[in-house]
Amino acid sequence: MNLSSIKLNLTLLIMAVLVFTGCDRDTSAMDISESQENETMYVDGRHIYTAAGERVVLRGVNEMFVWSSDPTGSWVMEEIAKTGANSIRIVTTTSYEVSDLDDVIHNSIQHGMIPMPECHSATGRWDDLQNCVDYWVRPDVVEVINRHEKWVLLNIANEAGSGVVPQEEFTRAYQSAITQIRDAGIRVPLVIDGAGYGQEYRILMASWEALNKHDPENAIIVSAHTYWAGSEEDRKNDYRYIIDKVTSDKIPFIIGEGPTPSAWDCTPSPYEWALDKLEEADIGWLAWSWGLVRNGDCNDPVRYDMTEGGIFGEWKTEFGRLVAVDHPASIQNTSRRPCSIPNAGENCVEPGSVAR
Repeated sequence: MNLSSIKLNLTLLIMAVLVFTGCDRDTSAMDISESQENETMYVDGRHIYTAAGERVVLRGVNEMFVWSSDPTGSWVMEEIAKTGANSIRIVTTTSYEVSDLDDVIHNSIQHGMIPMPECHSATGRWDDLQNCVDYWVRPDVVEVINRHEKWVLLNIANEAGSGVVPQEEFTRAYQSAITQIRDAGIRVPLVIDGAGYGQEYRILMASWEALNKHDPENAIIVSAHTYWAGSEEDRKNDYRYIIDKVTSDKIPFIIGEGPTPSAWDCTPSPYEWALDKLEEADIGWLAWSWGLVRNGDCNDPVRYDMTEGGIFGEWKTEFGRLVAVDHPASIQNTSRRPCSIPNAGENCVEPGSVAR
């Protein structure tokens, strides 16, 4: 037997031993390749992951595309993307054209931002939750969601319920919504807002476990909106409760609208303090709102509009400037995009790291 034959046989023997013992498996490579087999984003513990396995802490904004002069984000997505946002919450209604839905999701993804379409048609109206579900399960809408399913987070209904909805009723109604949406063939993670115009977070988080167990995908994210009134300390305590509960119970939770500069009664809220605390806790948030469509709520200095006419740098308020770019915990200073999304940029995050 010549030397080359000996080397070949030794190589084959070593490979056989490695396969038998399982030592040929590179754990990190295995984790990445297995996560890449996912076809949608997913939830693990309290965190959100891309299909490629990048952990994402959402940092972005809301924009009211359904009432916009740019309903598909053909130019305003580029302005929003200048902040470095890794996500955008897309306001729709049951009358939003399905072609616009398709285009706005596409434009969000192409600008490096994870799209979160939401249905505004149940805002403050608990009895209208089913109207939003009916929209999402329409075959033409399902087709659009599934076309972009790798990146979509689907927010079932914006702020359904004007007051406190009993936990049993809240859970039962959203379990029904989950069943209908999954039966329609949608597999993406589902985002559920609190009642009380999005502010009721205790019942929301108390319901999460039952809702997540009910979901065959186990991909339920819960979301609250930060329009809480009361003293400054009261409002800080709302954030403190959420942060403690989310981190101790490992609940996948985001601030879907906020941190806001004011409460529902237009009195100032400690949003700069909240930015720091949410950053420390790795909790995602999406500011309300970018400003191409103007808000009718509150005036200076606690106006919700971030920009004048949707233009990056044309800050309508100090709040807009700070939340978008200048605060240490702003979108621009903390947002990181997953490397697997188009136009992720140089500061993107690979699988095994945190995109925030």
